Amino acid sequence: MSLTHRTVDRPGGTVTAPPFPALLGRLVLGGVVAGVSSGTWQVLVTERAISPALAIEEVRNAGSGAASVEAFSRTTQMVGGFVGTILAAVVLAVVLAVVFAALRHRLPGRTDGSRILGLTAIGFGVVALLPAVAIPANPPAIGDPDTIGTRTAIYGAVLVGGLVLAALVAGVVGVLRRRGTEHVAVIAAGTAAGVALVILLLLVLPGSPDTVPADVPAGVVWDFRLASLGQLTVLWASLGLAGGWLVDRLATGPIRTR
Repeated sequence: MSLTHRTVDRPGGTVTAPPFPALLGRLVLGGVVAGVSSGTWQVLVTERAISPALAIEEVRNAGSGAASVEAFSRTTQMVGGFVGTILAAVVLAVVLAVVFAALRHRLPGRTDGSRILGLTAIGFGVVALLPAVAIPANPPAIGDPDTIGTRTAIYGAVLVGGLVLAALVAGVVGVLRRRGTEHVAVIAAGTAAGVALVILLLLVLPGSPDTVPADVPAGVVWDFRLASLGQLTVLWASLGLAGGWLVDRLATGPIRTR
């Protein structure tokens, strides 16, 4: 990572890399935008999906005679969750800046905005979408404390598998490009390889060890899962769009063909 502009050769031209501090600052600002957007979704959408599950838990506690004591009010928890979402988005933006600075010359696209958007799309697929399919999130009314370790291990395996999958697909695409394969054929081959590897990964890894209790309607479960996935979608999409737009304002320009 360079602190000043540098030019890197790549097939079809050269890439002028922006100075890392400027890149980091723009992406962190994009992370703030993404955190506010995702936090707003959390308050307006995800919270509504959580409320029915919390009501089910209260009914259970009332039926068992167990007292439900919260250290913090629900409003305090929501505010803390909103702030935590912003902080998490900023941390994610820092990681994105480091990865982008290291891989920029390998990413497709004629502008930094398109490259960042592509990188965040890959990150969303690996970190958010793939785990949502392999081990979907469950609302508070579902989940056995004894299975936390198992669920964490499965989630970690999904992330590692997703990273390996992304590296394999990138390797296939790189080989095809070096051989001069047409752009459309490269995209088709990369997509086919990605789909095949995802299916294989889902078949190999175990599913969630938790089952849905009889007193939890399926609608409550799926509303929460879709709301959670929607929040992650807003986070990654906002980071890619806002961060990419801000980095493009560095005016390094498109790839300059020689």
